[in-house]
Amino acid sequence: MNNNNIIDNRYEITEVIGQGGMAIVYKAKCLVLNRYVAIKVLRPEYRTDAAFIKRFRAEAQAAGSLSHTNIVSIYDVAQDGELDYIVMEYVEGVTLKDYIDAKGIIPWKEAVDYAAQICAGLECAHKKGIVHKDIKPHNIMITREGVLKITDFGIAKAMNAGTIASNTATLGSVHYFSPEQARGGYTDNKTDIYSLGVLLYEMVTGRLPFEGDTAVSIAMQHIEKTPVSPRKINPDIPASFENVILKAMCKSPTSRYESATRMLVDLKKVYIGAEIPAEFDVVSKDTTVLPKIKHGIDYAQTQMSEKQKTTTSTKKNDTLSILAGIATGILLIAIVSLFILNPVSCSRNGRKGELELPDFVGMTVKEAQGTVVESDIKIEVEREDRDESKDEGEILSQSPKAGEMVASDITVKVVVNGAAKQFSVPSVVNAEEKAAEKMLSDLGLHVSVRTEPSDTVAEGHVISQTPEAGSRVSKDGYITIYVSTGKEETIVSVPNLINLPLEDAKSKLLEEGLVWGSIIFVESDKPVNTVISQEIKPQKEVKEKTSIDLRVSRGPATTPPPPSIPTNSPVPTQVPTASTSPNHAAAQ
Repeated sequence: MNNNNIIDNRYEITEVIGQGGMAIVYKAKCLVLNRYVAIKVLRPEYRTDAAFIKRFRAEAQAAGSLSHTNIVSIYDVAQDGELDYIVMEYVEGVTLKDYIDAKGIIPWKEAVDYAAQICAGLECAHKKGIVHKDIKPHNIMITREGVLKITDFGIAKAMNAGTIASNTATLGSVHYFSPEQARGGYTDNKTDIYSLGVLLYEMVTGRLPFEGDTAVSIAMQHIEKTPVSPRKINPDIPASFENVILKAMCKSPTSRYESATRMLVDLKKVYIGAEIPAEFDVVSKDTTVLPKIKHGIDYAQTQMSEKQKTTTSTKKNDTLSILAGIATGILLIAIVSLFILNPVSCSRNGRKGELELPDFVGMTVKEAQGTVVESDIKIEVEREDRDESKDEGEILSQSPKAGEMVASDITVKVVVNGAAKQFSVPSVVNAEEKAAEKMLSDLGLHVSVRTEPSDTVAEGHVISQTPEAGSRVSKDGYITIYVSTGKEETIVSVPNLINLPLEDAKSKLLEEGLVWGSIIFVESDKPVNTVISQEIKPQKEVKEKTSIDLRVSRGPATTPPPPSIPTNSPVPTQVPTASTSPNHAAAQ
């Protein structure tokens, strides 16, 4: 961004409209299309992380393929110097989170309508293979017309899941995490359905199903705890609606709605008063596993003991069950706390001074160093290879290998995925758009096309490119080409020419960038050569060089009077001619 708050010589920043853990969102005016847009710019701390930026761009471009009323449109993904940014539709309205905070509890029919709109947007995304992974009211806008629009598609996928325990910005997201997200497991479209269930719960009860002081404690509740029945908090909710919410929030993905489409069908049934049976189990029957925090910290996959068989025969059994549950909870909290406070020491099970070596493969060197900060282990880059299927900077292998018992002050040597080979960008200036795109795509570059008018370059041909020809780029790099839309049309206002002398009218047209067309002279009481009327009315806006037809006065009518005949003169009955002349007849 330059000193004039203009990005890429096109977007003029007017104000900050939102801030998140990884980006800042600005309202900006597009100087080319003369409209307002929202621009999301990566925070400085992420601008040097090549792997993060690559995922950010790829996911944002995938999200740009989505076109739906309930999804905020993405117009462009680009770079200006060190700034990576996304240009999105600017939505006049408030976030759903602000709306919930203002109203407290949303009437159930209104909540059903909102949920149906979110489902419709998710349905579109899921059919294209895109999972949001961060559905929460902060990421949903409500327009002034009551239309809901989901934002941040693709960006959630680019976020590093390892921030669950340390990034305070994630604390808001973890309230809406699915159990599989909390465990660090496989996620799919049913992950978004669970988060939507949590959002619905919050809308109709005015509170979240699970609360806690830390992200880990909240995540553990998503894995283990059953939420309080929404109808116990708000009795006005129909039983059918509660069943939809709880089905969406099932711990096991297999028990949830199989798709956003199926959930949308049930929401429509709820709205018209149809019954929805409770044919699901809110509590997961799957083996519960402690969450796996990424960045290489693998929590022990501690299996829960079998559920104790409950009996109601004596109060003693009930008391023992309660005490056992409390003890188990305390044990789990203690284990999780140990892993968070000292991740490396928790894997020690050999002689004093030895520990089990973590797995660094798939991390960056910086991430690997972060996992051993509590020990004396050193990470050393032995060499760089190149694997096109891996991200730049990713650790490909390590020595010693993960799982070996090693001294606590060992130096681990890693092989890192090196930078892609660079090549010189060819010139595509003046080339036809499709030919230029093909040439650059064949080189492995991602091509972004923008259009702008040009007085010198033919329509459909490339005016310029960024980076310029001769610049060094890597395969999978990004290049923007600017394509001509032809000469820019200038709009002018038609002047008032009536009552002007013809020559003055002609001069006036030329001054305004117009020309005169047909000039028709008509009889008029106006002075000769005075403009009587014009084909296009004054003040109307027309394209430059438009011709204006004029009607001009040639003066009043000049018909001569008939000849007068004296009243006292005889009128001859026959006019003599040569053939009837008496003299002529006598001569014959």
